[in-house]
Amino acid sequence: MNRKQISAGAEKVEKIAQGRSAAELPADENARRMQGEAANGGAAASSQKKARAKRKNETQKKAAAAEERRARQRIEAAKRREEKKEGREQASETRKQRRAEAAEARKQRRAEAAADRKEAQKQRAARTAEERQHRRAARAERRIRRREEGGKDKRAPGFGGWLAAVISLSVAVLALGAIVTVGYFDLTESKAALTDGYRAGAYELSEHVENLDGSLAKARIAGGGYEMQKLLAEMLVESELAEADLEALPSDGHGTESLAAFFNRVSAFSSRMLHKLAAGGGLDERETDAIGQMYEMTEKIRAAMPSLIESAGQGTLEELTDPDGSFAQALRSLEEATREERPRPQPRETMLSSMETMTEEQAVERAGTWFADLRPSELRVTGKSQMRDLACYDLWFRTESGDEYFAQITEQGGMLALFEGYRACSQQNFDAARASEIAGAFLEKCGYSGMKAVWASEAGSECAVQFAYEQDGVIVYPDKIVVKVCTERGIVTGLEAGGFLRHHHERTFARPAIAQSKIEQNASARMELHEVRLAVIPVDGRETLTYEVSGEYGGRTYFAYVDARTGETCEIRVVSPTDRGEVLR
Repeated sequence: MNRKQISAGAEKVEKIAQGRSAAELPADENARRMQGEAANGGAAASSQKKARAKRKNETQKKAAAAEERRARQRIEAAKRREEKKEGREQASETRKQRRAEAAEARKQRRAEAAADRKEAQKQRAARTAEERQHRRAARAERRIRRREEGGKDKRAPGFGGWLAAVISLSVAVLALGAIVTVGYFDLTESKAALTDGYRAGAYELSEHVENLDGSLAKARIAGGGYEMQKLLAEMLVESELAEADLEALPSDGHGTESLAAFFNRVSAFSSRMLHKLAAGGGLDERETDAIGQMYEMTEKIRAAMPSLIESAGQGTLEELTDPDGSFAQALRSLEEATREERPRPQPRETMLSSMETMTEEQAVERAGTWFADLRPSELRVTGKSQMRDLACYDLWFRTESGDEYFAQITEQGGMLALFEGYRACSQQNFDAARASEIAGAFLEKCGYSGMKAVWASEAGSECAVQFAYEQDGVIVYPDKIVVKVCTERGIVTGLEAGGFLRHHHERTFARPAIAQSKIEQNASARMELHEVRLAVIPVDGRETLTYEVSGEYGGRTYFAYVDARTGETCEIRVVSPTDRGEVLR
């Protein structure tokens, strides 16, 4: 390398060191510089991208961790709520159990105290009789000794034996007197114990009515679910105890039937509402009104209690058990208080309301048409009777084969209300489906149309088919008829239509608030679903539109009825095998 080349290289180095412009560098040097910068820039971009990805990953991890924490918190909160709910239920059950145990303990203490008093009085009576016996014997001996010592006329031979016999007889008489005395005291103490029991029952009844009145008064304005559950539990306990005390009072049951029914109604209502609240539901307007009505009735019972307490405290056993005494009159006052508030059903137009009154001849003529297949002979009216509130003609006839049948036909309308006969059947030639067809054809012949077979139960060679009226696709269970078919001969041998005749009328159905598809979806998650259809059933004495859900679970067939307005389960029935065939329980 010559000096000129060295000088040129040194000059380049110096320019680079002094920060001279890259443009002044030779082209090859400039290219190398640009490639280096590009490489460095790519590395920097890659590094930044990795950093961003790392930050994003960390952010996602933090978000996932936060969501997991929130999920854990929600689960813990749900667990705490469930524990609180279980705690409330357990506390309610514990209070109920404690009250029941306290009541039972009070009754046990009273019984033990009465038994102790009775035993002590028996012992006192026995001691008193024994002391009286000894005193009498001692007085007799003293009299005899005084006579012997007083120098009376000489006694005849054998006087000592006679004296011993007299003393023995006296002792025997005294012993018999002691037995009679003890028996008398026994009877007296039994009567006293019975009187005390009646009085205690009256006092306890008054106490439970007071407690029930207080709980109902609070329940009228209670808002929270927990407070209402507590009050309902108290109402349940107090009403059951009041009913038990009422049964222990001296009454034949008929005089306090309405009062007992009221306490039973409060108990059933409280139990049902407790289950509803425990399931997360609430009381609707109708149920709140029911609490108000029960409170008003309890107020009237409470107002009539002082006369019962007064007569119980002052009366003897004979007065307490006298059906015309003051105690019985006080009980009747309580009964009247509940009767005054009983809802009086409004008269309702039924299928018989607008129908003509039939004569005996017309009833016989209709029966001859209905039972023509049986070839009746000696068909006649044997009298008139009341089938509850239905006035009916009683008919009897015999068939050519010697079978006897009895029927009742309503005087108004001439409808077949009851039909029954018996002939031993040993074979089963017709199944339940065919028996249902035979029964349905017989109903049509008797003037019952629009009926649908809803259940058939086979027992031996007989099949009982239950029909219900169907209106606009809705099964109306209150309007029901049961028909019995002999599956050997394929003929109808029995019918009972009282429920249909009393309740049947055309109804107007409200549109369900809950879709049938939702009911089907919920039911399918719990059982192997068979069918869902609309049905009317009685709930708490009121006709309620429901969804009838039928299905199988665990080898059993179930029928559940869900309120079409609220979605609440009103009733569940299960098919059970018996010696009389399958029945719904």
